[in-house]
Amino acid sequence: MGKRLYYLDYLRVFLTVLVILHHTAIAYGAGGSWIYVDVDQSELTFIGILLTLFTAVNQSFFMGLFFFLSGYFTPGSYDRKGARVFLKDRFIRLGIPLLFYVFILGPIISYNVYAHESMTLLAYYKTEVLTFHTIHIGPLWFVEALLYFAIIYVLVRLFTRWKLDVKAPTIGNLIVTAILLGITAFLLRLVSPVGEEILGMQFGYFPSYILLFISGIVAYRGNWLEALLENGKLVKTWRRISLTAIPILPIGFILTGALEGNLTFEGGANFQSFLYAMWEPFVAFGMILWLFYQFEKKVNQPHPFGGALSDAAYTVFIIHPAIVVGFTLLFHGVLIPPILKFLLVGFIGTVACFLCGYLITKIPYAKWVV
Repeated sequence: MGKRLYYLDYLRVFLTVLVILHHTAIAYGAGGSWIYVDVDQSELTFIGILLTLFTAVNQSFFMGLFFFLSGYFTPGSYDRKGARVFLKDRFIRLGIPLLFYVFILGPIISYNVYAHESMTLLAYYKTEVLTFHTIHIGPLWFVEALLYFAIIYVLVRLFTRWKLDVKAPTIGNLIVTAILLGITAFLLRLVSPVGEEILGMQFGYFPSYILLFISGIVAYRGNWLEALLENGKLVKTWRRISLTAIPILPIGFILTGALEGNLTFEGGANFQSFLYAMWEPFVAFGMILWLFYQFEKKVNQPHPFGGALSDAAYTVFIIHPAIVVGFTLLFHGVLIPPILKFLLVGFIGTVACFLCGYLITKIPYAKWVV
């Protein structure tokens, strides 16, 4: 466990790029919520359907995989630092960026999108920010959730003797887990539908996030990654399951009236909600295992450029909304198809995000936080 797993650094970079493209896709027609949308989402288009499938597949695994990686590195950090220093570090690394986004970056973005023509920035702060009428958490809900998870982890370590000594899962274990996870998500979404937020967090997605965070902790203790990646049959089987599952969702939605505007997948006792909840883990497990396998086999070596990208990835996650929204506004009046805008803003925005992120990490003392 002392050996640096470079492929996990590069996987984190890849996931960060997906986050940028995910939010850019929503800006140009994919289903979902984002700070600024540049198309009419009420009009169902072929490009919108493709981008929505892209974001749906992303949503099934990418944030869950972020939680898994966070869980994986949690026990070692706690073991090295102890409870007090570990929590202090978490409050610095997670709490400061969260406060920065809530009180500075998030309000500035929203002000420039929605309110700059009707009031001053100071007035916006007085009416929206300082009164907590609008809490600008944005994508930093993930950082917020990690802070809660860190506190809970410390309490568990301090007050229990719970040993998470579990063998790496088999194909059958994962199938049963996917079924149970899908049922849990479906039942939770009866009361907390997808899209409904509390302090920026959509609890309808949290069963998988919690499971994968705990799985990351267990994987670290039980050396799961090595065992899983040596099991080529498991990876190949789940890759096939995932690829087979992906088209089932759009087909199921179309057969139940999605093209006529009948979309009820967010929650409730209906077929679309049940299908979506069951579909997610079967796609997620295959994607996650395949990504681990590919990155470990192909990019598990130190590289200066890859290291620079990895160092900047967390900063990019924090600042990317400003850059994505900025470029979306810049291209607003450009008369080209939305798919071309998605490609342009996605590419230029990704490059700009990592360049800015890299420069920020070079600011003195910045690495204490990011």
